[in-house]
Amino acid sequence: MDNNSITVVITPRDRYSGIINCIRNLYLCTEQRFELKVIDLDYPKSLKQKIEKELAQHNNAELLSYGLISPIQAMQKVRPLIETEYVMFLDNDSNVTANWLPPLLDIAKADPQIAVVNPVTLEKEGVDKGAELRNHLFTNAVHTIDYQGEDYLIEHKSFRRSLPEELPQGIQDSEMFELHGVLFSTKALNDIELPDMVIREHIDIGIQLRQKGYKIVTQPESIIIFDNLGTRMAWYDMKFFFFRWHPKYTEASSRLFEQRWGYRFYSEQAMYLWVFRRKVFLFSRWLYVPVNGANMAVRIAAKLRSFIKPVWDPIKGVEQKASPAPLSMFSKAK
Repeated sequence: MDNNSITVVITPRDRYSGIINCIRNLYLCTEQRFELKVIDLDYPKSLKQKIEKELAQHNNAELLSYGLISPIQAMQKVRPLIETEYVMFLDNDSNVTANWLPPLLDIAKADPQIAVVNPVTLEKEGVDKGAELRNHLFTNAVHTIDYQGEDYLIEHKSFRRSLPEELPQGIQDSEMFELHGVLFSTKALNDIELPDMVIREHIDIGIQLRQKGYKIVTQPESIIIFDNLGTRMAWYDMKFFFFRWHPKYTEASSRLFEQRWGYRFYSEQAMYLWVFRRKVFLFSRWLYVPVNGANMAVRIAAKLRSFIKPVWDPIKGVEQKASPAPLSMFSKAK
């Protein structure tokens, strides 16, 4: 294993477009040596040709074509090919910023028990109005709430939508990550299962790592910027988004998590409503409806859907009433 370099793996998350800017920006912002693996999950032919042309300019890059599969399935396939000590998984709708890599590697190398180092993920304005940049992910943790004798799980995100200057400095402990951009120790990555999920996979992996005694931390000195669906999609983007977020995959992921760990998520129905809302928004934007108009369409469609299929949410202020879930909760997992 090469101890002096890192592999960067770029994978589609919600869309295909954005990949060329993601690649160019990576080379622009990275001074250290790295290997690049770009994952092709059925990119349209015209875009794939542009990717091949872009990668041909570099001697450290390759395109791996896996067909139309989920991002986690692509992660499963590429894992055996990683020969460096660390690997950075980067979604193609996210971009690194200047000096992103040294702070991540410095912390990762400081403690062999650190399995994951999160950069701070900021999101662009787009889906709704607000600050030009705001926090998308700083740290996250599993919380729990009891309802009628049954424990439900909640994903808690700290400083959600806070402005960058409001975020604490210094290394922060976290319980998980998100795959917009995250640095893994390859040793730790090879020490866990990669569950076949399109949602909750980052929570599952976080539980596994902590059970094995690994640490997950956030490094605020490293920043990536996530598009967060703000940029209008092309038709081929819509195809991938609707595939990746299809109900048969999201619902199967929920049941697999429940089977593996014994708990359901309180917000499961709200998650499905979120997916529905995003589909309405993206389709409206594809029709060139302005953001305000697209959001109005979302509100109308969501109200109609909720009238037909109400979202289960019996506890008011559930986020404030939930408490941290001890790791021992998952010790009797199936």
